[in-house]
Amino acid sequence: DEQYHLVHKQYHPTYRDILYARNYYDIFFFDLGGNLIYSVYKELDYATNFLADGPGEWKDSGLGKAFRAAVANPDGINVIDWEPYGPSYGALASFLSTGVRRAGELIGVFCTQLPPEFTPRNSSARLETGTQEMNK
Repeated sequence: DEQYHLVHKQYHPTYRDILYARNYYDIFFFDLGGNLIYSVYKELDYATNFLADGPGEWKDSGLGKAFRAAVANPDGINVIDWEPYGPSYGALASFLSTGVRRAGELIGVFCTQLPPEFTPRNSSARLETGTQEMNK
């Protein structure tokens, strides 16, 4: 829809730049209904649902685990260990996730997908820095 395209045009370059600077494989945003509403690369998982009891094909994947971990622990950095991820052609992926708040209220989930060549040292510190950059 038109509203989505206007917002996408405004923010996509920033998220894409963060992805390149941090060497993430992808960056995702979910609404609290488990819907994947933003992805830099928009692979097969884009616009699908990740609720545990939802209809989404990828709900049991690492990204699904990352979404649910961030809803359960929105103020922490949640680390989902390496496993093959179908929408990325079965490549190994690890996910970092955290809650997104507006005026103190949880409104969604921010998640990054780490590529197989990523060095896991300080992963949560990198996510913390990335989220701080986006909030500027």
